[in-house]
Amino acid sequence: MKRVLIITLFYFFIHSSFAQTIVWKQVASLPVGYNGGEAVSLNNEIYFVAGRTKTSKSASFYKLNPKTNQWIKLADVPKPATNFALAAVKGKIYAIGGDLFKDANREYNPQTNSWRILDPIPTARQHIDCGVFDDNIFIMGGLTSWEMISKKHEVYNITTNTWTEKAAIPSLRNCPAVVTKDSLIYVIGGGGSEASIWEKTASVECYNIKSNTWERKADLPYKLYKPAAIVVNNELMVLGGSTTFGENTVTLNKVLIYNSESDEWTETTPLPSKNIFFGCTSIGNKIYVIGGTAGSESDWFNYPEVYEGEFISKDTKN
Repeated sequence: MKRVLIITLFYFFIHSSFAQTIVWKQVASLPVGYNGGEAVSLNNEIYFVAGRTKTSKSASFYKLNPKTNQWIKLADVPKPATNFALAAVKGKIYAIGGDLFKDANREYNPQTNSWRILDPIPTARQHIDCGVFDDNIFIMGGLTSWEMISKKHEVYNITTNTWTEKAAIPSLRNCPAVVTKDSLIYVIGGGGSEASIWEKTASVECYNIKSNTWERKADLPYKLYKPAAIVVNNELMVLGGSTTFGENTVTLNKVLIYNSESDEWTETTPLPSKNIFFGCTSIGNKIYVIGGTAGSESDWFNYPEVYEGEFISKDTKN
């Protein structure tokens, strides 16, 4: 308890100069370390699809109630995968695609603690994320093989259990962060070029759901592969990921905030540790960072730790 208090005070005072501050604290850890998992929040609880352990893919699926600070193991995920898209829509959870180039569309019902398989995504792919708007899940880009990135943009409607195709994403992209804000979907960073599927990018593409068009936004301050993106208190935030310095790949603990009015990026309080391939979601003004790894810097050692960050704006601090 004393250690948590010291860490909390350290972050508060060191980063009080930021327009916004995140005060981090450690909460209940996972049973083991995982990377390549994903997280969503539903009914003020957090759901986490594990991804993989140090040695193998995992079908494990967990729920955290922040009030009780306890993880509960739920029904295993069918056709388990990593690097998939995870969404919470209208009281249910959807896990789509994933390694190795799966087309699986999995639906979880919290009321029955059970999964079922729905209409598959037309373009099987992995290294993807998704945006959500109304009854629809938007999936664009991703790897269709170890040599090919797709520009396909396919949308699943949970009410009709059907897929439709929308305007293709203009750039090649795998492992971006994808997040919805209002009626816009931002596709942020990731990797991909004509030369290599792994070449990191700083580019940000914005999809307008109402007009079915794409627009380029201000680049990230640096190239960023597999970060996370969330909206907290109407602020779009990008967390973690890896970048390249010279010939070296480095995992970051950076947290960035995007101002849509000025089309600018600013930096705020960093993560408690360098992280990539982690689960990330939010409830209210709280951010949750779940598992992950420091990547090749740690020989892909997986974190069991889970952190809760309270987002405090300048107005709140004053």
